[in-house]
Amino acid sequence: MESVLILGTGLTGRSVARYLKDKSLFNFFDTRTKEELSQIFSDNREFLENLKPYNQIDLNNYSRVICSPGFDIKHKIYQNIIRKKIPIETDIEIFTKKHDSKKILITGTNGKSTVCSMLEKILISNGFKAKAIGNIGLPVLDCIEENLDYSLIEVSSFHLKISNNLHCDVATILNITEDHMDYHKTFEDYLKTKNSIFNKAKVKIGNEANKHVISDVDIFFSTQNLEIEEQNLNAINAILKSLNLEIDSRNSLENYSKLEHRFEIFHKDKKGRIFINDSKATNIGAAKEAVKSAKKLGEVSVLCGGRGKGVDFNEFSNFLSINCKNIILFGEDKDQIKRNISKEKLFEAKDLKEATEIAKKITLSDEVILLSPACSSFDAFPSYEERGNIFKETVLNE
Repeated sequence: MESVLILGTGLTGRSVARYLKDKSLFNFFDTRTKEELSQIFSDNREFLENLKPYNQIDLNNYSRVICSPGFDIKHKIYQNIIRKKIPIETDIEIFTKKHDSKKILITGTNGKSTVCSMLEKILISNGFKAKAIGNIGLPVLDCIEENLDYSLIEVSSFHLKISNNLHCDVATILNITEDHMDYHKTFEDYLKTKNSIFNKAKVKIGNEANKHVISDVDIFFSTQNLEIEEQNLNAINAILKSLNLEIDSRNSLENYSKLEHRFEIFHKDKKGRIFINDSKATNIGAAKEAVKSAKKLGEVSVLCGGRGKGVDFNEFSNFLSINCKNIILFGEDKDQIKRNISKEKLFEAKDLKEATEIAKKITLSDEVILLSPACSSFDAFPSYEERGNIFKETVLNE
């Protein structure tokens, strides 16, 4: 029986272990200490028994490695695996090789989860067996035994960096703007990584706005001067066209419930002020789109900040000064965002709760309070979901 090394003990790593059970021997390696691992992992006796520290791992004992997207590929164990030429796979690579469904891979800086979930709803409404899986939060190997017509797989740049050998029927790049520069180091590397989704794709779909940075595209869709929802629908219609499916996407979404934390209009108070939770906007591109949409509802006070992931905020600061009435900054990298913001519009807070309270004090009737951080949450919260929930609780528990 072969022996496999699983890098990472998170959601993906655990699903890989479940998939390998009774097929292969396996060990886990994680860069974190046992005390830092999730309770879900630690409570599983079999998983814990198969966790190895770095100094107890002999790479000669493993025929292949399955790497989680969140694993630090700069770690010496990963570099040694490369040096020894041990095959490295991702869970998505295994799924695309082995599952019989039509595989639709979807990547992009923003909108991946929304497009996957909308497409799932459309296909199911029209009688197909379809499932949105992958980076959306449902590991692909947990679904490998399911009978599906279509697998709608959200793919992050972290997945693509590890594996550029993803076989699929359709690959789509929704958009590309600067993100994850702390991981990719250069925008050129980020572009190259995103473009690699097309390597083994039968049909390649891309955003017309990015045609100067994406290559060899079969179908383009337009997002110019469109609301976010219309941009997503155009991408979905391009995918449906590539599959030769004549479906009315808009009617099929009649009972679709939007995903939380994505331009979620969740409250209107007695003053007529609109509160929007856009905590999923973890990069500049997403935050800019949110501000543009919010401006159509009223004067905008925006809450931004968190961990900036190594991006340049200069142009974004100017954008906020031009488009927002007030800018309330919080979090680890707030000083990087404030450089070009007009002083009369700038407010600083020690954390998200204080930022929310400031926003409530300085806004007038019928204005908009928008949380759209343009940063990751990891300086203060375990996830963007937790950040969004804290924002909503702070607003609603007046």
